[in-house]
Amino acid sequence: MWGDSEGAYSLTSSDDLAKCLYQTTGPAHVPYNDSRWQQLLLHYDRLVHLHSATLNGRDDVVGTACAQCAKYSATSSNLAALTLHISRMLRDLQSDLENYKHNHNNEGESKHRITIIGKARATCGALNLLRLLSHETIVQACDSARAHEQTHTSTNNQDGSNYYSEQPTAGTDTNYLLKESFTYRSRQSSGSGEQENDAAVQIISSMMLFLSTVGAKTTTTTTSNASEIISIPEIYDVIVQILSLLLVLLSTQLYQPMVSSAEQAAESEIPQGNFFLNKFMEYSSWQRQNYRAQQQHDKGAINEPMALLSSCLNWLVERPAPPRRSIASHYVELTKAVAHQMTDLVLSNDGMYEDSCIVMAAAPKNEHNDVSSSASALSLQTPSNDAATTHNNLTTVSLGTDDSVAISSKGHNAGDVSSLKRRSIVLQPIRSILLLSSTVLLLPIRLVRLAFNVLGRKQHAILLDDVLKDDHSLFQQIQTNCEKSSWNKTNNILLLTDSPIADLGTALILLASNNYRAQSVNGRNVLRNPFRVELALLNDTRWVKDDAVRQSDSSLLPLSNVDDSQATSLSINFESLFGAFGRICHTELGALTLYTMLLSSPIFAESVAARSDLDLVIIPLLRSLYFSSVMKHNNLFQKKGSGAQKTPFQQLSQSDKPYRSQSQLYVILILLLIFSQDPSFGRDSFRRVSIPAVKWYKERQIKAISLGSMILVVLLRVITFNLNMLHDEFLLSNCIAVLLNLSPHIVQLHKYVATRITFVTISCFKRYLALLAENGGIPEEEGDLSSPLGMHGEACRTFLQLIKHSIRPRCVEDNIHLVYALLVEQRDIQKICQHSSMKQGDLAPITDLIQRANNIIEKHGTGRSAIEAMQTLKLYSSELKSETVGDNRGRTGSADSVTSEATDLGNLTFTYEEEVDPEVFFVPYLWDVIVGALSISTLEWSREKILVFPLNEDTETLSHDNVEKTEFDNTPDVV
Repeated sequence: MWGDSEGAYSLTSSDDLAKCLYQTTGPAHVPYNDSRWQQLLLHYDRLVHLHSATLNGRDDVVGTACAQCAKYSATSSNLAALTLHISRMLRDLQSDLENYKHNHNNEGESKHRITIIGKARATCGALNLLRLLSHETIVQACDSARAHEQTHTSTNNQDGSNYYSEQPTAGTDTNYLLKESFTYRSRQSSGSGEQENDAAVQIISSMMLFLSTVGAKTTTTTTSNASEIISIPEIYDVIVQILSLLLVLLSTQLYQPMVSSAEQAAESEIPQGNFFLNKFMEYSSWQRQNYRAQQQHDKGAINEPMALLSSCLNWLVERPAPPRRSIASHYVELTKAVAHQMTDLVLSNDGMYEDSCIVMAAAPKNEHNDVSSSASALSLQTPSNDAATTHNNLTTVSLGTDDSVAISSKGHNAGDVSSLKRRSIVLQPIRSILLLSSTVLLLPIRLVRLAFNVLGRKQHAILLDDVLKDDHSLFQQIQTNCEKSSWNKTNNILLLTDSPIADLGTALILLASNNYRAQSVNGRNVLRNPFRVELALLNDTRWVKDDAVRQSDSSLLPLSNVDDSQATSLSINFESLFGAFGRICHTELGALTLYTMLLSSPIFAESVAARSDLDLVIIPLLRSLYFSSVMKHNNLFQKKGSGAQKTPFQQLSQSDKPYRSQSQLYVILILLLIFSQDPSFGRDSFRRVSIPAVKWYKERQIKAISLGSMILVVLLRVITFNLNMLHDEFLLSNCIAVLLNLSPHIVQLHKYVATRITFVTISCFKRYLALLAENGGIPEEEGDLSSPLGMHGEACRTFLQLIKHSIRPRCVEDNIHLVYALLVEQRDIQKICQHSSMKQGDLAPITDLIQRANNIIEKHGTGRSAIEAMQTLKLYSSELKSETVGDNRGRTGSADSVTSEATDLGNLTFTYEEEVDPEVFFVPYLWDVIVGALSISTLEWSREKILVFPLNEDTETLSHDNVEKTEFDNTPDVV
């Protein structure tokens, strides 16, 4: 890892860098051409490692500089001057990269490479400094504007207040305040007044052009050169810094209440507070509109919005790993070390973690990948007991590079750290934190808090008595820092990324494409989202009329005609893109991206619908649903022998939730609904797509199961979890919609799934009867899902319709396991069918089938064992089919007949339609993912001032009645 991390960590007020920071962020104007800017930026080796949160008791140089900048930047123009310098540096570096040609044998090219590395390091340090200063300025601007709106009076200028709080009420909206901070006004002009320069537009255009040049394959650099450029550690770090800075600049939306573009256009009195988002969209729209005009004069002109999307999509597909010795690589290995050292969680058979507190950003390509055995993972290693070893307490840390650094610090000496196993480290988290946060590794406080709160406490309760005496001070510092920073107000997990630029670029795509969705309000046209327009024109590179790009696979046919005008539109290989979604759609970011692509790109949606291997994305989605619906029967924080009486339901605290955000469940179910609304999906999922084995399913060893059966068993689990724990109306209605969309196509039902359908139906009905008795015997209103009674009733009726459709004449022979399961539970099933509340549909076919199955067993059966009963039913299944409907006698259960009969069941297709204003849900949820998952180990946010999504203390606590739980799985196997 390059740079001086230890120097950044030990920075004090007497240091030369601190003096430069204080001068350039103070109230005095520092002209753009002043030499102090050069002196400041020459400290890039330490600037790149600065961060805003610390645990040590030294001078908080960074915090003081950020506070000064937020207070004086509007009057001094110093922040704008720094922004202009960085814009110039980015354009200079971008120009060098355009002319870069990789050739180690050429002395001139080697010198050019060294020049690029030097400029990249200086740019990287400057970008990190700008990110820190901009974030604090944005937070204070949003906070002050909100205070003025609430009080309509100026606040007292107390210690710690900022410039904005001292201004009069006129012009105190966030846009005005940030405009003042990012507008450079020169004091050196002797002419007419001050000269103004919009630094915000300059930095946005410079960053977009740089990302377009580095990542897009349509630029002047070739693909091989583009890969070589990214392989330079400093260039990779510059890309990470740019993407991080863009997220921070767009966070004006994070620190204000959610106001969609439709609401802003409809209500003129709503303040336009998203300063950088507006600048970003306006510049992108202008650049796209002027692209063709520019191209007439300059053939090398770039459609920057399209090129930026192309860069981010290509990174999503290729997921370029950070080069060795890059800062990004250090953080990647550091998070892996935290996950490995601070928890006793192990990888499941599919190579990923099962607990929601640790999520891999991409599924491993090799199923046998293991973090614990990975040579690239940073790990703690203990030295041998060689007699030549002079320090017995010395611990070696492998950095994932050619270096091994020996560390030794106060706190490491007490206790035998080298003898600690992974589980014992969980019980002694302070010891592990000290090892990982030595003066060499410099573990950031955000990772310390994550390890302490999310990982350590997720596994075991940490009590003061368990903390070693010499660690007590650090323990208290961590607790105080967590409370001060409002760390627990957001739902935080550890995201183990293999490609930071892929994940950050994906987040940028989502922010850009999910804002500015309104196209017209009250008959007035509004600014169209340029990124959404480009995605709507997305094409498959395999069908572009270019022999150098088109693939030679003649078995694939284009889904739409591509004319010459489409050659300049955004394009990507759909096959590679779909494969990339198969690796990332188990994550919140991946599911959101898949949803966005399906709804914004019609051609991509068509290509996905035509695929026969949708299990590549469906199975990861089902895996996330499965582990997000785990009922925890034990109290994690209850000491052994306490004798406390366990209640059938325990309240779901944030640490006990099996998911990070409930919105993730919504997005996954919406995706399943989108897939299931296509009739061909239901038919193929039961007849053509078979899963050899499902390694992550714990209750049973499931082998040779159809995709449709797998969807059913997971949805049954989610519905049970929802009825017992969440009582979420939206969640239930979407599960029901998917089940009913699949019901006409259910054939060859897996024996385990058949048993689960029967058991869950009976269990749900028993709970319904209990709720009905509590309600005085008064049934729920039709369609009411707002009460537990209504939800259980609707779930029961759905399960009965599912069973009824599965035993139709053309399906009953293929679903013989369901017939046997109904026969085993015939007493309860008949009671359900005869209940007055369940008779809204004709359930006679179910009871008649049970009776005929009994007659067959009595007439032809030779014994009462399960094996003999199943053999008898299979042998005489034609009697079940022929007697169900007389005129269908002798027909076979072909796929065509099943599909044709499905049309006679009525209109059972439920389709997904977006809300009129989808930004209201997706934008806050996206910011929640960015803050709590994506940037948890790399960026610092002011959590207590977040307003775009509800914080934990503002979220309504889940309440559950003290009722009998429906167990997930206590059913016997069916022969």
